[in-house]
Amino acid sequence: MLDTLRILWDNITSINNLLGNKIMTDINYTAEMVATIEAAQPLDLAKAKALGAQLDRGYRSIIAKAKREGFEYISKPAPAKKKAAPSKADMVAAICAAVDTDSLDGLEKATGAALNKLLSSLA
Repeated sequence: MLDTLRILWDNITSINNLLGNKIMTDINYTAEMVATIEAAQPLDLAKAKALGAQLDRGYRSIIAKAKREGFEYISKPAPAKKKAAPSKADMVAAICAAVDTDSLDGLEKATGAALNKLLSSLA
């Protein structure tokens, strides 16, 4: 009877492992580690990297644990993308200055490439 139960348990464990389910999970963070992360609130990238070195964990793991526990994390905002080319209004103003006129109505509706060609041909 005991052998039958052991075989059944082994089969259940094998099926769970195949499905990716864990019966028992390892504890990656102790209560002291979680308390250390909580004390460092609000977290940012620099603090997460420092805590990662201190707790021997990756900074991404620290950030994920903080978010999972509901701790405050301030993410770095994405930098705004800047245009390298001048705006159409700037190009029209430069064309007006090159032609020595006050206004060229409707020219701002032209494509940027066309305005750039016109400006370079006038210069």
